[in-house]
Amino acid sequence: MYLDDIESTKDIEIPKDPIDRVIGQSRAVEKVKIAIRQRRHLLLVGPPGIGKSMLAQALALHLPKPKEEIRVVHNEKNPERPIVEIVTKDVLENEKREECPSGLIVTPREVPFFVAEQLGFRCSACGAISSDKEAICPNCGSNKYGHVRFNREFSPFGDIITEIFEIGSSRPEREVQTTRIGSEGKESILIYKKIGGEKIRVIDRDSLASNRIKKRKKVIVPINRIPFVHATGASETELLGDVRHDPYGSHPEIG
Repeated sequence: MYLDDIESTKDIEIPKDPIDRVIGQSRAVEKVKIAIRQRRHLLLVGPPGIGKSMLAQALALHLPKPKEEIRVVHNEKNPERPIVEIVTKDVLENEKREECPSGLIVTPREVPFFVAEQLGFRCSACGAISSDKEAICPNCGSNKYGHVRFNREFSPFGDIITEIFEIGSSRPEREVQTTRIGSEGKESILIYKKIGGEKIRVIDRDSLASNRIKKRKKVIVPINRIPFVHATGASETELLGDVRHDPYGSHPEIG
């Protein structure tokens, strides 16, 4: 196709592979394709503006997605010598499921009265249990979410003052924290959290915190890392001359 044959940009066919979009570097493009097929290292050298970064970015699109993560894990036996782990994607997914607090699943009738009231299940006026989505108790007609209660029958102002207080009442909580004394006399914190379907999850916060300490880790190379990092070398650190100790200037995508 010649320039005289082109009437608009619609006539220009854009290659699907970004590598083929680099114009004027046919030899470099061929070397990049060979490196991709053979999974070899590649060093591109040349003046600015000839397509080195574009070729490198296009090459990164051909790389397989990372399947492993490298991290440093806390060593309980010897804290000064942490453990380096290489973890696969399947292991990471299992860990995420285990880290989710399981706890005990109960119904609103099995929790303390004040917890059920704050979560919006129990009516503080008559004690009836109903859905937390119902603001008005189906048993007595009171506002379940209100903390200030008036007796409609004996109120000298009738329903007017009652409605004012009920309109200004608070909404139910998503979770409630309480304390309990264990068999050894130790105080612990319980978390009651709504999980939908009129179910409540009871979590021991102390045991949850201890599990997090045991699983304390620092990820060095994340599994969802970016395959292409554009580090130009123009950071403050490198401009000051500390290239030897920090060659990438603490690039945020490198670490």
